[in-house]
Amino acid sequence: MIITGLDKQLSTYNFNSALIYNYDTENLFIGIRENFNSTISKSITKNIKDEQYLSLIGEYKLIPFLSFGVMLNNNIYSDDRKLSINEASNLSGSFYTKFLPVDNISFIPYGGYSNNQQIGENDYGYLYGAEAFISNIKISDFEINSSFKFQNEDISPRKNTLRLVNLNISNVFEKSLYNTATVYYLQQRKDFYFETDSLTASYFNVKNNLQSRTESNYFLQDRIFYSSGLSGFTMDVQGRVSWRKIERDTRYVIPDEVTTSSFDSRIEEFKIDLTSAAEYRTKNFNGQIKLAISERDEKHFAKSIFRANQIIYNDRVNIENQKNNTSQQTSLAISGNIRFNDNNNLLLSVLHRKLVYDTPSRENYDDRDELLSIFRVLYRRNFNPFFDMFVNLEGSINHIVYIFSQRSSNNNVRRILKLSTGGNYAGKNFSSNNSVEVTANYTVYDFEELSASLKSFSFRQFSFRDSSAIAINRNAQFLFTGYVKLSEQGDFKWSDFSSKPIRFLKEIYLEPQVSYSLFGLKLCIGLRYFSLSTFGYDSENVKVKLSDYTSLGPLTEITLYKNNKLDLRIYGWYEFITTEDNSKRELANLNMRLNWTL
Repeated sequence: MIITGLDKQLSTYNFNSALIYNYDTENLFIGIRENFNSTISKSITKNIKDEQYLSLIGEYKLIPFLSFGVMLNNNIYSDDRKLSINEASNLSGSFYTKFLPVDNISFIPYGGYSNNQQIGENDYGYLYGAEAFISNIKISDFEINSSFKFQNEDISPRKNTLRLVNLNISNVFEKSLYNTATVYYLQQRKDFYFETDSLTASYFNVKNNLQSRTESNYFLQDRIFYSSGLSGFTMDVQGRVSWRKIERDTRYVIPDEVTTSSFDSRIEEFKIDLTSAAEYRTKNFNGQIKLAISERDEKHFAKSIFRANQIIYNDRVNIENQKNNTSQQTSLAISGNIRFNDNNNLLLSVLHRKLVYDTPSRENYDDRDELLSIFRVLYRRNFNPFFDMFVNLEGSINHIVYIFSQRSSNNNVRRILKLSTGGNYAGKNFSSNNSVEVTANYTVYDFEELSASLKSFSFRQFSFRDSSAIAINRNAQFLFTGYVKLSEQGDFKWSDFSSKPIRFLKEIYLEPQVSYSLFGLKLCIGLRYFSLSTFGYDSENVKVKLSDYTSLGPLTEITLYKNNKLDLRIYGWYEFITTEDNSKRELANLNMRLNWTL
């Protein structure tokens, strides 16, 4: 399969391509996977960013339980901006052996050579490791599934490592009840270069400094699932205890020249998750209730440097301590789907969540409590095989309270209400999908009377969308898509529920087309119109136009579809743009996508 795409929007060009190809016989397998992405941005300066990922694999089965193979990987990253790492590549090749000593157990040792390049530094070294897989091994009443991986990439002076252990043990007590226990461990170490100052470079006689990032993840999990079968009741209970540790180590540091940023750090996280869900299904009803409880403790540490200034180190310790935090989160979700008959359906859902976020440090004032409640009611009716409609009502209340006075000015309550309705008609020569939506957002600050900079506000929006098609004859049709949005923002006073408008937006988008299709080829021509007008209000609350943006121009689309193997779409339009000061400019846009199944 070949996938190619080109997209030009304003001054940004995006090009991406992918190639996926497999050749498989009884004893031989060859596969290739390639992905290339390029982004070109033209503004004050020109920026080009390229990414390429290429993987080749070949495997030959010598005998049923023994195979040999070779794998090649090449990754390239390039960005002409001034970044810490703006250029990197990794080329590695390895040989492997796949050994199946017994059914459901495989062992794959491998070894090879790697060339890794970062910001002008080239490192070479050996790549070696092993993988093992266990699938569906039954011992007494238990079923075992597991995977293991060990990998070293010794590219002196760097070293990248990977350690993975994943063990799942399942026990089916009976057909309706089973239990699964999981043990998981993953550790990854990555060494990377970064630019250093001239003093450190001359002191250690190096071109760039080195930093190691090692992340370790562990968790223990147990899951119990119960299904009553014909009665339609199921229950799922899951508990997890997890640990995470992230360490950063800088290779070259001059002890006599340290600052607070010179010290490395360590992050330790401990988390407990408990979720429970129950579901009941019948022919005309589906209901679910889910409870989730989570507690997390995150601690930050500064690593000392031998012979470094203790006062500076204590300052860094204090900075890291300010990042320590704990959180407790509880959420309850209830949903139900009522099917009155084949043509009437009602969906109800409610979610309530509570978050408590605490920071032990006296210098961190980010402690807060948050309550969020969301509800939804959706009614859908099918009048006949050609027409259906819906009515949807959604709402939410979000209240954030900061505990300390230093940040309590941000305490607010946000209330959002949304009402929408629409329908879909699909006839022989005419089809149309329409919707109307009204949204209201009221954000009220708890202490706005204490500060002139804090102002509660309202945001209201009306939108109408339409997508229609009229068949002219067997091969030609008229297509139309478009929307209208009217938005108003204003200062709001909750006590008497009054609003003073300060800004109004009118947005219109129209796209009429005529298309002709024949033998898998579709040609479209049309117009594209977009308008955005911004209004303010004078002292008498009369709207005054502040800005105006209008874009009008022809568009064309070519689509080629052949036998589920070739899919090509080219879509482009040319814009004649006019702004409020009558300045005019022109802009071309292009989007292309090719899918070719080999």
